[in-house]
Amino acid sequence: MYRISRPNVGSTSQSCICSCFNMQYFTTSYGILKIIQIILGSICQSIMLFYGTKYIPTFGTSYESFLTTVAGCLMTTTVISTSYFLSKNTEILVRSSLFEIIFGIFASICYLSSSSLLTIAVYTLMYPIIMNIPFTSLFSAVILAYTLGFILGVIYAIDAYWAFKYYKGFS
Repeated sequence: MYRISRPNVGSTSQSCICSCFNMQYFTTSYGILKIIQIILGSICQSIMLFYGTKYIPTFGTSYESFLTTVAGCLMTTTVISTSYFLSKNTEILVRSSLFEIIFGIFASICYLSSSSLLTIAVYTLMYPIIMNIPFTSLFSAVILAYTLGFILGVIYAIDAYWAFKYYKGFS
């Protein structure tokens, strides 16, 4: 529990809000990377839920793999970011542990492998269906989803590298 001193009665509400939250985190490169991860993950999840649900039997396990990866990583990243926003101590303790490193590596591998699996499914299983339905936006939407998945795989790898540098005391 934090105790907030109130020297000026007129400015207490603003000083309490600014001192209770760790707003500086989202101005750092780590915080900006987390925001990018949340935005791109949300876009991937929205695309797959909107366009892919109808074709789940055709996609096979690639759809479930990609959607599970996106949902798990998006939820974990959101919880981590919220915790860092609410507490500077949490940011210091979690970033100095192995959790960020292991999660970043795991998320990167999951995104890269599930995006690869989705790419193979699109070009082997979905291509004949897409050729029979002219002017469908399904093909471009799923291509965007797995492309963002590859980008997120690289971003999570960068995040894991930065977490490793922080863990070793280099930054």
